[in-house]
Amino acid sequence: MSCFLKKFYFIGLLLLLQACQYESLPEQQWVHDNAGLLNASFSKDGSLTLISITNGAAQLIDTARNKVLHQWQHTDTNEGIIASAISANNKFAVTAERNSLALWEIQTGKIIGYWDFPNITDISLSANGQHALIGMEANKAYYFDLYHGKIIHVFQHEGFINTVALSNNGLFAITGSNDQYAKLWDVKSGKLVQQWRQNFKIFNVALSDNGRYAMSNASLGKTKIWDTKTGQKLSQLPMRYMTVSASQFSPDSQTLLTGRPNQRIDLWDVKTGDLINTWMPKKDVIWGNETAAIIALAFSSDGKHFFSETSSGIAQKWAIKK
Repeated sequence: MSCFLKKFYFIGLLLLLQACQYESLPEQQWVHDNAGLLNASFSKDGSLTLISITNGAAQLIDTARNKVLHQWQHTDTNEGIIASAISANNKFAVTAERNSLALWEIQTGKIIGYWDFPNITDISLSANGQHALIGMEANKAYYFDLYHGKIIHVFQHEGFINTVALSNNGLFAITGSNDQYAKLWDVKSGKLVQQWRQNFKIFNVALSDNGRYAMSNASLGKTKIWDTKTGQKLSQLPMRYMTVSASQFSPDSQTLLTGRPNQRIDLWDVKTGDLINTWMPKKDVIWGNETAAIIALAFSSDGKHFFSETSSGIAQKWAIKK
């Protein structure tokens, strides 16, 4: 190899190593359960964490103090909480077992309502806690009025519903299915607004607070960000074979956090799809379970930090350095 080629190779190697660098030290860390979690969700500001312990009840935790505020269980059989959500006003929470749904008041910890639904897969809660979007195995999602206990709309697919989300402005719902479609719905009229097809089943979806942007991830496929007004693709995240296990738009709708099954967290520019920063803990120091996935994400109220929860029961607070 010539001297010129050696120098070129060395410079290229340095650039590659630099590109692979990521943040690895969180500002804070909490152990929620060593046995692992079935599910987790954060409040909008990350101040509350709702976790579902394997073979145990759900726990609502004050994130900063790492203090359990309430323990919730649906049924005597306790089949496990498979999905959960906290309203943006921090007043209500919903938990879902496979065949039942419960609404809780956060201040008192009391149950407000309980309903039977067959084969629930995912759930999202409106900002005021009055409505829930319930994903089902039966190729449909219910937009459900929790106050009156009735179904408002039925959103139909041609396959198993994997993932659902509501926008905090109360205008849109998004559903993702094995039929390879992500569908955007008007929650007032129940009408289909947009639909986007990808080459694999839709594994994860998200909506910005203002309802202007949507994200859809195809399992082991591409992740795309859409303009909900025009239906056009706004950007595509430059990562192949990327499965998103958790996602969250920033409060200003300008950036997007994604978490993966390999514990990696990325921050993206919504409009360009550019990668802004990456976080990944050191497995040999922090992680007892190397197969742990990122299962929940939330931005702090000041926008300078974010919170993550893993399937191994570890919660962390990270500084956002762009």
